Amino acid sequence: MKSHIGQKRAAWWFTHVAQWRQSDMSKAGYCAKHSLNLSSFRYWLRKSSTATMDASTTIVPLPFTLVPKLSSISLLVGNRYALDIPADFDEAALARLLSVLESRC
Repeated sequence: MKSHIGQKRAAWWFTHVAQWRQSDMSKAGYCAKHSLNLSSFRYWLRKSSTATMDASTTIVPLPFTLVPKLSSISLLVGNRYALDIPADFDEAALARLLSVLESRC
């Protein structure tokens, strides 16, 4: 089972794939316009066309935006991690977490 963040990421990329298919743009042009990594876009394009879905599976594209909240900070690290950090976070713990994530991106 995919994580909630993984499902959001897939839906975000599948939305871009669907929007690109409806456009008259090249892959490179669409990615440049939307500040997307072309290699990542190609990966999700392949994934969307080879995805096997049974009758009970439906992919619903959802817009994915990071909206600042009063009680937390949202942070996207590369294309792999999305963090929701509470306003009263421990700076030392966050620094350690970011150093681990940066080494993996």
